[in-house]
Amino acid sequence: MKKLIFPALLLASALMLPTPLRADEDTPLAKEMEKVDEAFKGFRRETDPVKGAKAAREAQDAVLKTVALVPAMIEKMPAGEAKDKAIAAYRTQMGQLFVIFCEVESAFIAKDLPAVTKLVESVKGSKKKGHDEFMEEEEE
Repeated sequence: MKKLIFPALLLASALMLPTPLRADEDTPLAKEMEKVDEAFKGFRRETDPVKGAKAAREAQDAVLKTVALVPAMIEKMPAGEAKDKAIAAYRTQMGQLFVIFCEVESAFIAKDLPAVTKLVESVKGSKKKGHDEFMEEEEE
C-alpha cells in the first residue's frame, strides 16, 4: 500500500501547481484538471469541515472524469503495447489521486484537520512528476 501512496501523492501535488499557458489547455482533460486545481485550492486551507468535504468531493468528481480521458502526449503515440502501458500508468495515477481526495474528505468529515493538512502537504509535490510523465515539454 505504501508503494502506491507515494506516487499518488506525487501526482496529486503535481496537479496542483500552476503551469504556463499551453496550446493543449483547451482540451477536455485540461479543463477537468483545472477543476481539480480549483477544488484543491478550495480545501487546502479550509478549516470548515463541511466546506472542506464538499471541495474534496468536487475534486473527486473532476478526477473521475479525467480517468476516461487520455493525455495528448499519449494520444499521439502509435498504437501498441507502449501506448497501452502509458494509458494504464496514467489511469493508475489518477485513481491514486482519487483515493487521496477520498481520504481528504474522510478527514474533513472526522474533523481531523491535522490529517487534512498532512494529506494536502503530501499532495503538493506530485504535480511535476505527473506532468513530466504525461505532458509534452514546451518548445521555446
